[in-house]
Amino acid sequence: MAFAILNNLRADDPSEGVKAVKVPKSKGHMTWLEPQVEMYRAHHKLGTVARLALELMLNIAARRFDAHVLARQHISDGKLSWRPRKTQRTTGKMLKVGIIPHFQAALDAMPRSDEVLNFLVTDYGRPFKSAAAFGNKFADWCDAAGLKTVLCDDGRERNYRAHGLRKAALTALAHAGCTGPEMMQVSGHSTLAQLQVYLDEVD
Repeated sequence: MAFAILNNLRADDPSEGVKAVKVPKSKGHMTWLEPQVEMYRAHHKLGTVARLALELMLNIAARRFDAHVLARQHISDGKLSWRPRKTQRTTGKMLKVGIIPHFQAALDAMPRSDEVLNFLVTDYGRPFKSAAAFGNKFADWCDAAGLKTVLCDDGRERNYRAHGLRKAALTALAHAGCTGPEMMQVSGHSTLAQLQVYLDEVD
């Protein structure tokens, strides 16, 4: 309305005095727990891209738009090194995360290709064109593994999806005794306040 008045499109502001309605804060994505992880592993065996995707995201607590572009060239001295897309616009922070046994086993079980370096590829052996495309495929893998929709205590239905693995990985780090700053070296968060949403779920 301010724009309309400034540009002589309106003479008055009908929204003046209207207050925004406060809605309850969303609980966000479903956090995977050990039963869901094991259910997924039982269905998607080692040697499949579906299994590799799970282990990669648990290893690096990745957002899906980082996970789908990571490739063999990001491995150096037993660590994955990359700059998260989100930090490219802010701190430029580089992450270096050690490769844990579950991801290494999944990586070793995959056929090696000299044409495509990306860890995660489509059914046609090509890199995913976007994070959304990868997210949609991961949703299919979750459904195939029998992970059901959950009715949450806020009345909303939610599904187990890729971002919930980021939450699961950070929760596991907290349960393992990692400090907030140590967790930030994996997650890429720049402040403890940003990490707090994950710490709040720690039992």
